[in-house]
Amino acid sequence: MGPWTEEPGTGQSGPDQPGPGQSGPGQPGPGQPGTGQPGPGQPGTGQPGTVIKDDLRATLERLTALNGPSGFEQPVVEALVGEFEDAGASVRVDHMGNLYARLRQPDPARPDPGGPHLMVAAHSDEVGAVVRHVDQNGFLRIDPLGIVAPVLFVGRRVDVAGHLGVVGVRPVHAQTPAERHQAPPIDQLFVDVGATSADEVAGMGIRVGSPVSYSSPLRTFTNPDRICGKAIDNRLGCAVLIQLFRLLRDREVAGTVTAVAAVQEEVGLRGATVAARSVRPDYAVVIDTLPVEDTPGGPEGRICGRIGHGPVLVVASSGGTFVNGHIGHPRVGEWIERAGANCGVPVQRVSSIGYAVTDAAAVHLRGEGIPTGVLGLPRRYSHSPVCTFDINDAVGAVRLLEEFVTEMGTHAEPSFLAPQTT
Repeated sequence: MGPWTEEPGTGQSGPDQPGPGQSGPGQPGPGQPGTGQPGPGQPGTGQPGTVIKDDLRATLERLTALNGPSGFEQPVVEALVGEFEDAGASVRVDHMGNLYARLRQPDPARPDPGGPHLMVAAHSDEVGAVVRHVDQNGFLRIDPLGIVAPVLFVGRRVDVAGHLGVVGVRPVHAQTPAERHQAPPIDQLFVDVGATSADEVAGMGIRVGSPVSYSSPLRTFTNPDRICGKAIDNRLGCAVLIQLFRLLRDREVAGTVTAVAAVQEEVGLRGATVAARSVRPDYAVVIDTLPVEDTPGGPEGRICGRIGHGPVLVVASSGGTFVNGHIGHPRVGEWIERAGANCGVPVQRVSSIGYAVTDAAAVHLRGEGIPTGVLGLPRRYSHSPVCTFDINDAVGAVRLLEEFVTEMGTHAEPSFLAPQTT
């Protein structure tokens, strides 16, 4: 553990010091308008909310235009290097593809400020597929990279190593009634790249092992805050980290902040496992998109959270079993909620056990245990080419993380037994 400062006070409110989430003189509660406190869609740094929103949208458009399924993130990582360097960070990339960006101190001659070392992490890969076989007529068979529902692939345009492809389907007129009501398993799907032979496919540079990605550019709904497209999971988290570093540029921080863009999350949290060992932070916040079911047909109370209602504190999450999951560290979760309250960003609380797993499941198990929290960005239609979100949730996440970093000097050592103050 690095050096820590003790957290002052008991968290109780005084006459001029309202507690987190409480209103005092000149200080409205989270999400409430006031004379000196911005609302949920506006930052508290003097920068207009529309500027952060526009910057996030532009960054996301650049990142989602690139294809980077698990193991093939090179174009994305290359772009991220430029984005973080432009934000004033020092950047390195390890042999696996993980990117590490660290804030430079405004005064290089100033001694190390000490304080805690925070890692903020998002993954750079997206779900997709890889070519498994090329038949003599030029059709491709594929294997999934990540959790991909075949029903979301059938009849879709895809990109195969830079070439247009279409996931083929039998003519509906020739399908049996049963076939019309179910998608074939992914090992029975095929991709048509317009070729007539295996030799023609080879001439296109497509071979076994070539990556396959959805072809679905970012689009904005009539409501300009609602956006859909492919690779939102988790280029949106990467865009949030880039925007955070832009806001923190040339500012004194009471500690060290390292951003990580981890590879291969969708196939087993592999990049984050390596990155956490490399960084060895005192604590971590993982930023990832979170599936929600605020649409017709979803059973109430199963996958909670709503888009457009703020970022999410994920209190617990796992995949199909408890073997691969994460329960949020109580102290880090407390600091996340306090930061949201102090900057006026509403924070949803969600448990997604059995439905979702994030890089936190790998990060928190490294070393002697890294206290880790998860900040979720709610999304609809997970792992589809039309993943949908509300950009105000991402703006709120940026503001919350900025406040979180600003408060690092008050973060006491995150002992498991430390009393909560919020």
